[in-house]
Amino acid sequence: MFTQRSTRGRRVFALTALVSAGLLVSACSGVVAEPDGDASGDGGGEPEVTLTLVTAAIDGTPNAAVQDWFLDEIEERSDGKVAFERTEAYSLCAAPEIVECVRDGRADIGVTIPDYTPQYFPSTSVVSIPFIGQNWQAIMQSLYDLHQENPDAQAVMEGNELHYLATWPVGRLLLGTKEPVTDTAGLSGLAVRVSGPLAQQLFQGAGANIVALPANETYEGVERGLADAVGAGMDFPVNYRLNELLPYWTDPGFGQYSAFGMWLSATAYEGLSDELKAVFDEVAEELNSGAGAEAYNVKAAEQCPAMLDAPTVQDLNAWGEAETEAWESATGDSMLDAWVELATGQGLENAQGVLDDYLAGLETYADVEVGDATLECIAEFADR
Repeated sequence: MFTQRSTRGRRVFALTALVSAGLLVSACSGVVAEPDGDASGDGGGEPEVTLTLVTAAIDGTPNAAVQDWFLDEIEERSDGKVAFERTEAYSLCAAPEIVECVRDGRADIGVTIPDYTPQYFPSTSVVSIPFIGQNWQAIMQSLYDLHQENPDAQAVMEGNELHYLATWPVGRLLLGTKEPVTDTAGLSGLAVRVSGPLAQQLFQGAGANIVALPANETYEGVERGLADAVGAGMDFPVNYRLNELLPYWTDPGFGQYSAFGMWLSATAYEGLSDELKAVFDEVAEELNSGAGAEAYNVKAAEQCPAMLDAPTVQDLNAWGEAETEAWESATGDSMLDAWVELATGQGLENAQGVLDDYLAGLETYADVEVGDATLECIAEFADR
């Protein structure tokens, strides 16, 4: 019997016992248990389904922690009937190729940044609208609700032949530079690596030149002089070691600016038994309702010492309220309108309605308490 959550937004953790029969075949790997095999989940039997993961989440990062919580819970709650072949980041498919790997059957489950292939994910790019997304959990939960309830957002995933699992922010945008930048005037003329279509538009509007680089190529890009500044989450100075090249890091108040997405191929999902589908649905709901935020923040808190102890980091701070408000006021509603135009051009039906539902979700979950490891690290850097 499955324990289901009946109230949206409330986390329920339940032990699930599964009774299933027959053979389940993975869309990619085709690993099948023998009919008389031991599937008791005590480690003595083979899994009924093995799903291949392709990911752009570097091991040890907060984004990998969200991914791994989901995978671990599925394996445990399925009593060993589902197993994941966990390939290393970038090893099987490059980050911009991951969605195609899942769509064409080379893999079953993918984790990457949707902005790398925006034509497939107009409904999740709302994360990149500047200044409106400050609450990590409100964003994740709102995007989940959107893809459970909004028919136009659902149609995007169906058209992609993907089963939606989760989308979560990559962390607050930090600006890494060679010299201090304290307001928009300091952005003029900088070659900035930043992802997200609206983040790029906003930086361009402030006079920056945008450099398009995948995360794993950014260090080399800065080292070679292709970019002299980076707008990104804490992963970049810590896990991608950009703090070795850029000594000044500041939070301009942009907020959450990009996201990781996780999807199962529709073929793989439909190939599951009803019992295993229920496990995936239950774990996905818990992930989006708070478990993902918890996993993310535990790992994100571990990044701070790398910034505090790095001899190359000269400063880690935040813009003053006046400077952030000036940038936000100058932007007005232009980014909201720009997103509607962008998403419509990418084939999203009723983009305004999708945006309205997303904004309503942010309002619904505005009071959800969630830590922000980036802001906490900035405060700790100031107090040291």
